[in-house]
Amino acid sequence: MRWSIYFAVLMLLSFILSSCKSRKYTWNTEEEYYKLALWSDHVRVFKKVKMDPHCAVVFIGDSMTEGYDLTRSYPDYQVVNQGISGDFTSGVLRRLDIAFKLKPKAICLMIGINDILKKVPMNRILDQYRRILQKIHDEMPGVAVFVVSNLPTTNMGGSPELNGLVVNQVKELNAFLIQQCAAQGFTFVNLYPHFSDQDTLIKEYTYDGLHLNEFGYKVWTSQLLPLLQSSLKP
Repeated sequence: MRWSIYFAVLMLLSFILSSCKSRKYTWNTEEEYYKLALWSDHVRVFKKVKMDPHCAVVFIGDSMTEGYDLTRSYPDYQVVNQGISGDFTSGVLRRLDIAFKLKPKAICLMIGINDILKKVPMNRILDQYRRILQKIHDEMPGVAVFVVSNLPTTNMGGSPELNGLVVNQVKELNAFLIQQCAAQGFTFVNLYPHFSDQDTLIKEYTYDGLHLNEFGYKVWTSQLLPLLQSSLKP
């Protein structure tokens, strides 16, 4: 019964995703983003997912996570995809409780690139990420937590110089996450060096300089799967 409900929810999510693809959403700020149906529709579906306690591995993030075929990549685990295209650290902070209600055995988190691209001040990004990790630490004791680094980008902003500014902020955020994970006892998954070609995203792993293609996701899986296997039983 649980799986029939779960797959029904997945079908609803697939319908929402296909609807989203048929629309062209645009936004410049967080305030504009949260007024879109894109975010609220996903959150509504996430709330309907039911899993047995201490079974799910929940992936939380933005379009990088949403576009990740988790079932194919992690067939031995009960994976839940809570990625929302365009989401910010502030959005994850708003919806963490939805993941917590599943009582997962592990959380995999990747967020932050949209904050950087939409010019959220770095001190605010760091503060919100700190609050996310602290909330997980305080409310989910014993849960395995994997914090995935942000990746280099190519041609963001339209020039190598502007892309370099983005990459510098990505590096700053990743350095902060290394410190936070050490303090909280979380696992930091450093994908950056596996995707970097002189601080740009390796072209074979992306279709637009930001998002990953199937080859990029295979690299992500190759780095994360051994960590899951060493920490969790399927």
